[in-house]
Amino acid sequence: MSKDTPGFHQELEQRRSNRLQKMNRRQWLKYSLLGGTGLLASAGYVSFEAQWLEVVEKEISLKRLNPSAKLRLLHLSDLHLSRAVSLEYLQRALQLGLDQSPDACFITGDFITDQPSPEKLKEYEKMLGFFAAKVPTYACLGNHDGGKWAVDHGGFSTNQRVKNILRSAKIGVLENERQEIYLKGQPIDLVGLGDLWSKNCLPQSCLERISTPSKSTQKPVFLLNHNPDAKEALVEYKWDMMLSGHTHGGQFKVPIQKDTPFAPVLDKSMVDGAFSWKGRIIHITRGVGNLYGVRLNCRPEISLLKVSGIS
Repeated sequence: MSKDTPGFHQELEQRRSNRLQKMNRRQWLKYSLLGGTGLLASAGYVSFEAQWLEVVEKEISLKRLNPSAKLRLLHLSDLHLSRAVSLEYLQRALQLGLDQSPDACFITGDFITDQPSPEKLKEYEKMLGFFAAKVPTYACLGNHDGGKWAVDHGGFSTNQRVKNILRSAKIGVLENERQEIYLKGQPIDLVGLGDLWSKNCLPQSCLERISTPSKSTQKPVFLLNHNPDAKEALVEYKWDMMLSGHTHGGQFKVPIQKDTPFAPVLDKSMVDGAFSWKGRIIHITRGVGNLYGVRLNCRPEISLLKVSGIS
């Protein structure tokens, strides 16, 4: 089956559903005993950890980046403005990001959960606008930002409201689109994909296939893609580094074992961190916000990527 067809998305969703069904009652009890006991004993802690921001620096080298390039890239994801994630908290997170003196910021989706009020969305727009005025900011959208998946889970029927907010805030929104940007004089092709769960991930509309001659000079391709599971549909295309979120780092990591049973991805070997995959780099951040106002063994993350070329 072609990975560009809607059927591929349906196949991934079916595999995800089958995997969840295989987790039987005994396994759920096991996770409850390992993680739930501590959770009940420290209910206040999981709420505290959900607000305990951590700055994580990672060094990444890319072959097609100029060897003299030294980029400081802020990677944020999953802000999730909601009843559980306040504007005040997000303001603190964004300021912490600015404190890292980034050259650019990339935000990989899920700006909201459910349907925040018009008043909150207006405040959100102003806050994001202040941030984007300080550092060039680009974004893709996630499953909670509106569309086929979101409307069935309490969200907006389309992602147009979120797109309007981001564009008013002067954030470059890429939805199955490609744009050339310059960072410290280094030309980069930036691509933003639509969301996988929303059945809107269309790489054929914005990426070049490996099998076709290049249409441009050999610039590095940075790919913004909310859900890292989409990588299987992207293997045939040209890109150097993919930035993703969606996983929340698992949001709950089982104590001692460090399992992430609730990570919403098929591939649980890639939930948090930087990975080498088929000659490319994939970075998955734990994200800033959360669902339900709790985290366990999985602090919210401000990711600073120090990206350089290879001499």
